[in-house]
Amino acid sequence: MKYIITTIISVVLLIFSLNIEAQSQQSEIDSLVNKMRTAGREWNNYAEPLIKIGEPAVPKLIENARDTSLSQWNRRILITTLNSIHSERWVEPALEILLDEKETSEIRNRVTAGLSGFDLSEVKNELWDLFTGFENQFYKSNIANLLLSADTAMAYKAFYELYHTQDGHIQRNALQKLVLLRPDNSTHWYLKALQGEDWMTANLAMDSLINASSFTAGPLISVYRLPGVNDEVQWRIVYVLAQRFNSAYIPFFCEALKNKSWLVRTESAIALTRLNKPEVLKQMTSMQNDSSEIVQNNARWVIRCLNEK
Repeated sequence: MKYIITTIISVVLLIFSLNIEAQSQQSEIDSLVNKMRTAGREWNNYAEPLIKIGEPAVPKLIENARDTSLSQWNRRILITTLNSIHSERWVEPALEILLDEKETSEIRNRVTAGLSGFDLSEVKNELWDLFTGFENQFYKSNIANLLLSADTAMAYKAFYELYHTQDGHIQRNALQKLVLLRPDNSTHWYLKALQGEDWMTANLAMDSLINASSFTAGPLISVYRLPGVNDEVQWRIVYVLAQRFNSAYIPFFCEALKNKSWLVRTESAIALTRLNKPEVLKQMTSMQNDSSEIVQNNARWVIRCLNEK
């Protein structure tokens, strides 16, 4: 009997303790959110503990993020805090804000980070309408990212458009997503990027080809030999193949060693110094008799580098 009574008392005390703890936490949440309603640059001092609290803070944050009487700045920091918690309870109110044409474009764009990764298939048509309606390239890119978890065909179409109309970070992101959505077409997209003018996208393509587990040099060499291909594109291709460290490419590097571009010739010469010594020396000995003095000098330089190893 004493044991039962003791157990009941312990349970009551535990419940009481938990209620006190919950009330204390709610008071802390209320205080922090209220401070964010008028916060300035110090807003992170309030956001960080709210993010640490996590789910229990979500309802209060949502209530205030919806408050259109607040300044744009304060709504943005409340929304950013919700995005960082990334709660499923934030999805529905975030979609309401995103699809509300009365909201500013900045506020609508701000909620996109909180929607990433959730199933948005039920609003795929609305998202597509937003993508086609937004003019700001960064907003369009964010909506395209949301389409990944709404409809992959629409996402591919969106990133296809972004790749061909944008540059820099947006084009690079579009390339990554196009390859993600159509991995079988990765070589096509990387080759296309190698021939583009945006260095950021081209660098991504180069790194991807260098590290690709499934790789064939044929398509790259075909592009290298296309009429009218500029020196920079040819250099990119030589550089990619050079980083693969494959002696099967020695004949190609010998071909590139005769290129009119100093950049291409130099990269080819460097590549040859890293490959099978006897085979490269055999090729370079022959190339010392080339009619071009530049080719002769490059061949001698490669031979000297190999003999110094």
